[in-house]
Formats: sequence, C-alpha cells, structure tokens
Amino acid sequence: MGHGCLILAVLLLSSASLGAAIRDTPASRLALPSGPYLPIVLWHGMGDSCCNPQGIGAVQDRIQRALPGVFVHSVATGATESADVLSTYFGDANAQVRAACEALRALPQLAGGYVAVGFSQGGLLLRGLLERCTGEGAPAMHTLITMGSPHQGVMDAMQALLGHGVYYSWLQHNLLQAQYFKDPYHLDWYRETSGFLADINNDRDARNSSYVAALTSLRSLVLYQFDNDLTVVPRESSQFGFYNGTHTESMEESAAYRDDRLGLRTLNESGRLTLANCPGFHMQFTLDWFEQHVLPHVAVPVADARVAATHPSRTA
Repeated sequence: MGHGCLILAVLLLSSASLGAAIRDTPASRLALPSGPYLPIVLWHGMGDSCCNPQGIGAVQDRIQRALPGVFVHSVATGATESADVLSTYFGDANAQVRAACEALRALPQLAGGYVAVGFSQGGLLLRGLLERCTGEGAPAMHTLITMGSPHQGVMDAMQALLGHGVYYSWLQHNLLQAQYFKDPYHLDWYRETSGFLADINNDRDARNSSYVAALTSLRSLVLYQFDNDLTVVPRESSQFGFYNGTHTESMEESAAYRDDRLGLRTLNESGRLTLANCPGFHMQFTLDWFEQHVLPHVAVPVADARVAATHPSRTA
C-alpha cells in the first residue's frame, strides 16, 4: 500500500474525532482550594488547535474563569492555526516533544512547577514530555491528567486498513497516529520499528531508568477513560490496558505493571495514581462536567506544591 493510501486511511479513521465536542454549559460553583495556583499546560488532541474557541480554547477559558489569576499555556505545534491542526496528523512525535520542551523551558511562569492536562493524543505527547524534558532549566511537572489518551497505543480498525505498512520508517517519522500504533500480533516488529511509543513505554529490552524516575516524580497521575470510546481502540489503553492477542488486560494484569517498567505500580501503591471514567464517546464532554470532575485535580495551590517539594515522599 502506498504512502498516499495509508495517510488517507488514517484520516478517514480519525475523522470522528475532529473538533472534539466540548460543549459550553452554565458555570457551576465548586469548593476549590484557594489560590494562587500552579500554572497549567494544555496539549490538545487530533484535529484541534491550541486556541480553537470551540475546542481546547473553551477549556482554557473555563479554567481561567474558575481559577482567577492562573497562568495557562496551551501547546502549539504549528505556527498558524491551520498548521497546528495539520501537525496533529503529520509530523514527528519526537520532534514535537523536543519543541514543546524548549517552549516550556522559556516560560519563567513555570519555574515553580506546573500541572499538565492532555487531551487524547496530546496526553500521550505530554507523557513523552514528562519523561524526556528533564535536567537543568526544565520545569517540573507536578500533576499529569490525561483524557482518553492512547498510552498503550491503538489497534483494530487501523490494523485492518494499514496492515504492516504502519511500521514503514517513513510513516514512523511523518504520521503521528502511526507512531503509537501497536500490533499485538507482531510485538517484536513493534519493538524494533516503533518511532515513539515503544521508547516512552520502555517496551524494549534496554529500559530507560530516567523515564521511571520522571514518572514516579509526579505528585499525581490521573487517567480518564471514555466509557464508549470508539476512537482509542481498545479504550482501556487510556488507562494502560491493552489487547494482548487473546483478551483485553487491565493495567494491573500487564507484565509492564508487574515489572514496574515505567513506575506505574510505584505510583499506584503510593496512592498517587487515579483511574477515572468519563461517560460518552471520545472527547465528548461538557465544560460543566470538566469543571465538576477534572478541575479539582487541576487546581493545585502553590503552597501545596511547595510542601510536596520539601517532602517528596508525601502523597496526595
């Protein structure tokens, strides 16, 4: 199958998620902690742009209305709105993570740490950012919240359309969705050729201990799964579950969890991992639901973050 047909197949499969249906509803009143709050970094999903008022821009607006004075940065991977949208399909995930890291390093507002919220594909890229954007000058991620993000990759319909062509080198460096495709029937090929997912998931024999250190440095990891998700297949991938070739196994059933390959077991056993659900299909939520359920995880007072930094073993 040629590159053009492969790209068309991915666009057809992903069309259902274009312009996530984030609907505005009257703002509700919540008993949130008092500010000032840690700054927030958002990374949008496929088919959206950093500042789309019908998408991630509406989420940013709701956050800033609910948390007065909070600084919010929305990651853009394109110079214009149209380029930002196109970059959610075409590009190199590794390059996008590097560029986002440099952008965050340049923001003085993040010097004291930040809360990250990733939507669909954006949550996976934020986890890559957490694991790789380290060292001097890199701001510390305090909390990571992901909404329907394919942490263990995707399969099924894309597999039927793309076949083994998804692992061609060109696609693994130019088509975002190919870079987190995981074929449970050809895991050796996946480990050998995956351009992004196999690395950040420590799925290869040579594991990166710095990724474990980065993930376990989080004060809180919150993973949302959409109950009727038909875009992330299997939907359990949003919480590190996956189809193992015979059945869909949960995060806790996986060898990666038992071996603590990424640090998920450490987070869970220390009370810093939350698995939560959102009713409905992929990225179909109202802003009111977001404020009621997600915002309490997002609203981290600066004072609490300082306590966590002073006592790193303390959990939420």
